[in-house]
Amino acid sequence: MAPLIETNWKLFDEKKNVDFKQMNGWVSEDKSLINRLENNYGIINLEVLSEEETEFSDSELDFEKVKGNLRKVFLRAQTNVVYAESFFSSRVFKKFPKFKRLGREPLGKYLFDNPLISKKETYVAKYSLENKSYLGRKCIYDLDGEKFFVIEVFLFHE
Repeated sequence: MAPLIETNWKLFDEKKNVDFKQMNGWVSEDKSLINRLENNYGIINLEVLSEEETEFSDSELDFEKVKGNLRKVFLRAQTNVVYAESFFSSRVFKKFPKFKRLGREPLGKYLFDNPLISKKETYVAKYSLENKSYLGRKCIYDLDGEKFFVIEVFLFHE
């Protein structure tokens, strides 16, 4: 079961966002999430829930029924540690075909080594799963003029 979003996305500001303040370091992280998770939780396995072509609308990207690829995964140690979604429009995977079908490969493998990819904005929202609240971040990236997003819901509190 995937976590459910409870609030609207808000632009992240370390000084203003007081909910889950202890998670600010995770939200502002600009490196591979899996590497940091492995340092804290041991070996991380990537479980693909779905990866399919679909139409998607997104207000932060100003997308209205854009065709692309939506991928949903859990990053797991002994339990689920992070739930993640990523959406790449067809324009993005024309520029970087690997994003059309990542399978079990971690996205960070490609995200941080490509000089054409840059992070633009980070948003935060509250999510719930099994009656517990968690923090989610939504990072907007640019690949040579085309935008895509990555959502990660941290299923822990530090």
